[in-house]
Amino acid sequence: MNKIFTLFFLFIVSCAVAQDYPVKVLDEKEVDFLFNYYEQDGNHSPVTGGIGSEQLDCLTPLTIVTVPFDTLNNISVTVGLDYYTSASCDRIDRFITAASSQYLSSASSRDTRTHFDVDYTRKSRNSSFEKGFLLGFSHEFDVNSFSGGMHCTVTSKDENRQLGLKATAFYDEWKMIYPGEIRNGIEYRFGNEEEDYGKDSRLTSTFTATYSQVLTRNLQVLITSDFVVQKGILNTPFHRVYFNDGYTVLNPDTNWWLVAKTMRPEKLPRSRFKVPIGLRVNYFLSDRVILRMYYRYYFDDFAIRSHTFSIEVPVKINSWLSVYPLWRYYEQTAAKYFAPFGEHPLNSEWQPAEEYYTSDYDLSALINRKYGGGFRISPTYGLHKWKLKNGSLVFKTIEARYATYHRSDGLQAQSLSINFSFVF
Repeated sequence: MNKIFTLFFLFIVSCAVAQDYPVKVLDEKEVDFLFNYYEQDGNHSPVTGGIGSEQLDCLTPLTIVTVPFDTLNNISVTVGLDYYTSASCDRIDRFITAASSQYLSSASSRDTRTHFDVDYTRKSRNSSFEKGFLLGFSHEFDVNSFSGGMHCTVTSKDENRQLGLKATAFYDEWKMIYPGEIRNGIEYRFGNEEEDYGKDSRLTSTFTATYSQVLTRNLQVLITSDFVVQKGILNTPFHRVYFNDGYTVLNPDTNWWLVAKTMRPEKLPRSRFKVPIGLRVNYFLSDRVILRMYYRYYFDDFAIRSHTFSIEVPVKINSWLSVYPLWRYYEQTAAKYFAPFGEHPLNSEWQPAEEYYTSDYDLSALINRKYGGGFRISPTYGLHKWKLKNGSLVFKTIEARYATYHRSDGLQAQSLSINFSFVF
């Protein structure tokens, strides 16, 4: 594998050094092919109540086509496919009984998400004002999602200041797929045929404001803030929550006493707001080195508070090659509805003592560290050029990035992203 990567890298470098032709840059149409591979493993799966394998592998190819109709109108189309395998999703039907077997879900350890997005932008003739709209759709085995929005940008005459506003809405329709062992109950009896599933929906509205300014020759800043309101289903119906009923489970993968433990599907409020506020600073240390820093503070009405710090330092090796290390630190407090496996209380009637409950460790108190780096090869005249009947196709840029993640609850992950950019 290392030999293949080395030969591929040397081929790219040789193309970059050998190019000796100009490229027409007016009215360029651009196509980006992005590939991302992500894998993780941990032992706090929400599907099995905050215990059990979180092993996940995801391959995400993405294509973005940007076409300028003229100097004022532009359209961008994104088509993507997410293919993943998940150990925990295969356990939705883990404790199927004779009574509930007729209500098997369509969930499995493998699934695919497809999505399609269109973004249209129009500039004013003086180029200081820009507006547009966007539409999107995605589909996976239990969720259909529709999105739409509008955005506008105002730029100062000296192009040193810019204000951007964006409003988007996402409508998600969920199939109510419950854990297999309770699907024979009248409240959860759906799923033998696709049309038998109960359904619920969620509406997410987001308003984003962004302001950027060039303060000095070497310093640029950007301030951004979102206000997000969600209404509808916020829990995942096949996430289990186990309660403090006295049963002891030493190993969730082998101990069948788990089926006797008091369990309910995850339950969360049907409304939520989120407010992230971010500051991005770019400082040019020299003509070859840029310091990119980012900080974000986040809060919501689930009582989660979080801080994010990140640093990226691109170093320009020569006119066509840049490399960069990256580091990110994230910490958050726990949601007020979270408790680990078996710690949510029961009342005297052996019913949940709390109105809302979850054992999803994404809502727990945690610290996440991310390390990685990447490179970007982008010669002035492209990596390679193919002559076409009505023009040319130029292999413009290749960029690759690798990152590894370490979370305080034991989850570990890594990702590899590659981007190929072409213009014609």
